[in-house]
This record gives sequence, C-alpha cells and structure tokens, in this order.
Amino acid sequence: MKINKLTSTLVALGVLSLAGVAQASNPVIYITGSTAARAFFYNAAKTPGQTFLSGFAGYPKVVSPTDSSGANQIVYEGYINSGGTTNLVDIDCSWTGSEAGIASVAGQGLHQTLANSTLGLASGSYNLPGVPPTFYTQSSGWQMTAALSAIPGAPSVPDLAMADTSQTVSQTPKSLYPLVDYGVVGIIPFTFMKGFEKTADATWSNVVNITTAQINQLIGSPQKASFVTGVSTDSSESVAVCGRNIGSGTRANGLLNFQYGINTPVDQFAYRVFYTAGGVLSEDTTNALAYTPDANGLVEVFNDGFDSGGNVAKEMNIDGTGQGVVLVGYLGVSDAFAAQTATSGQITAGGGNATYLPFNGVYESDNAVINGSYSYWGQEHLLGVTGQSPTSQAGYAATAIVNGLLANEVAASVASGDIRTVAQTAVLAKTRMQVKRNLDSGFPQVGTY
Repeated sequence: MKINKLTSTLVALGVLSLAGVAQASNPVIYITGSTAARAFFYNAAKTPGQTFLSGFAGYPKVVSPTDSSGANQIVYEGYINSGGTTNLVDIDCSWTGSEAGIASVAGQGLHQTLANSTLGLASGSYNLPGVPPTFYTQSSGWQMTAALSAIPGAPSVPDLAMADTSQTVSQTPKSLYPLVDYGVVGIIPFTFMKGFEKTADATWSNVVNITTAQINQLIGSPQKASFVTGVSTDSSESVAVCGRNIGSGTRANGLLNFQYGINTPVDQFAYRVFYTAGGVLSEDTTNALAYTPDANGLVEVFNDGFDSGGNVAKEMNIDGTGQGVVLVGYLGVSDAFAAQTATSGQITAGGGNATYLPFNGVYESDNAVINGSYSYWGQEHLLGVTGQSPTSQAGYAATAIVNGLLANEVAASVASGDIRTVAQTAVLAKTRMQVKRNLDSGFPQVGTY
C-alpha cells in the first residue's frame, strides 16, 4: 500500500485508519536461504525501525501462523521506503539452507546421488530438499503453503536469498548464474557439540575438544575415540559426525573451515531417521521413544545430512548411552542453544541436553570470533535474482533488509563469557570485527570490513 502525503497526514490526525486505506493485497517479497540466519532476520524484521519503518501502530508484525525465531516458514508485514513512497509489504520467508536458496533464486535444481540400503532408499538422483521452496500464500490468509508456480502473480523464482557464503564457492556457480550480491551483511558463527548420554561413560567424558586436524578426518569417516581424546583405552569406541546436506551453508562453511574440500564427499550419521519417497532424510519423532535410539542404532547416511540445523540439534538430544559412539554435530548458534536446553518433552522421551565442544581449544563466543581466536564462522550475504534492479520492489525490499540487518547488528550487545554460560549473538556485526576473510576460506587475518 502506497501512502501519499495527504493520506499520511490524515492517518496521523486520526481522520483515517491504516486499515481503512489498506489494499486487498500487498506486494509480496519472497526470500529463502540460510536457516542459520533466521533468528537474526527475525530480530531485525520484528524490531520497528530496522527492516521495517517505525511509527505505524501494529507494525511490523508476523501474519503467518508461525511466529518464532526458529520458524523455517514465516511472513512479516510492515512498511518500507520504496521510491520516495511508503509501502506496506509482506516478506514471505522459506528458510531451506544457503545452497538450496542460491539454487532456487537462480532457478536451478540441485540434485544429490543417494543410496541407503539400511533405510530402504534405492540408489538414484534425488532433488535436494527445499529446491524449489514452498511459501505461505496470501490468498489463504497465510495459512497454507505452495510452490511459487502455484501462486497466482508470484515470480517464477524467489526474489532474494540469504547465504552463509558467497556465490563464489556455491554449487550454483556465479559464472553461469550471476546473482546480484548485496554484500556481506554480518558474520555468522558456528559451533561443535557432542550428543547427550544419560549414563555417560569415560570415553564420552574424555571428548572435550575438536581440532581442525581431527574434524578433517572425522568428517570423512568415523575414527577411534582415542584419536580425539588421546587416551589409549578409548580405542574401543568411535567418534562420528552428524550434520547437514549439500544445501547447507553451515556445511559449506564447515568444509571450508575444516580444510576438507567443499565438494569432497563426507560420511555422516544419525539416529532414528528414515527417508521419504523423495529421498529426504527425516527424523522419526512419532512415538514415545523418539529420543532414544531405535533398532537400527546409529545409521550411516553417507554424503547426505539434514536440510535444517534444527534436525541436527534434535539428534544431539537423543540418548547415545551404550552405543559405543560419541556423536559430534556442527550447528549454528541458535540451533546449538536449542540443543543445549532440551525441552521437557524431549527429557520425558528419554533425551537430554547436548554439550558444547571447543574448536582448537576455544569455545565459541562473540569476542573470540571478533578477535580471531575462534575461526569457525562465515560471512552472511544477501543475494537477488540476476539483473534485479535496485529500484524494483524487490530491490527496495533488499535495501530495507540490509539496513535492518545492519541496524540489528549495531543494536546487539556483545556477550561476555562464551557459549557455555551466556547466549551468544547468532550474527555478529561486521563493523565490530578485528579480523576478516577476503575469501570464503582460510584463517581469519587482521583487518576490518
């Protein structure tokens, strides 16, 4: 809804109400991509004066049935500046993963070759989950979801994507699909955790750190626990990795940070999982034993993984007592916090809290990322469709989103302590960084953005 100066004055005087001048439908901007950044996006979109303008009663607001910082699908509504006018806009989000988001905005499909006889998955090429994404529809009152192809008036591909890495290292190469890059909008940290054991044995207790050299080997295949702990008697148990699929920026950043090779196949594991007919790795949480292993125990999922960090967090809450394996996961900060604080339902079902692990002897913290002593982090980008004009509705929305994310960074406080003792910032202000990366990979170097 565009408001001219007269209408704006009448609204301010109370002669008209915003509801009285609202159109039947508002412009909708469709955005997808990074699940690790959704809490950051949530804070900026919900805070008046950041992504959306302040001064409008009742706005910004969430109009979808889901309203949480961890929601994978959510719709925000509020006013933005666009071309000298004030416009009521809906930002419709479907967070599917960074690589999945880049592919979707480029109008490309991502496929993965999968086979898993243990879980009954036939060998074949399967579509990556979230490509294409589905969005809440305005015509349903934001109650139902559909692919863009089924939404009248929607664009053929999403307008924008958040990505934890640049397109330079993407599965959707920039040389073929040159998306508009609105730049680095923040620094996104990740962390390691080890899965819950209700009756922890000595080996589990001895896993207290993960080094670059260790994760470089562990991500390729499980290793004897003694390789991680340095204790010879731990050789009868193993350490295995639970993580994400190729659509994930968390995984992309991990493989870059682990010096492993972004396209080198990994070997990952999970409890209580099954495959849908479409080849989507899913969790079995349909019965009371959802947080204890099933008859399959720990299952090898090979080069596959989950399409959401929330699923990895839930895996970390499953009781691995007596399985002979310490399960290690890599997650974004928000998902890690969820894993560290098991719900009452998870505890009742036999699960419990995951445990943070330091990386190269350092626990994740705001200050450790800022000063360069903790290196597992990425650079969050906002990307738009090829040829997107800055004066299009999507271009104006992109400007509002970038401004909102940067404003949220400035407003965020740098937490003291580390991730074990206090909530850390899901996306840090690039202006606070004392180190930077000129590329997506490599160790942080002294410098500022």
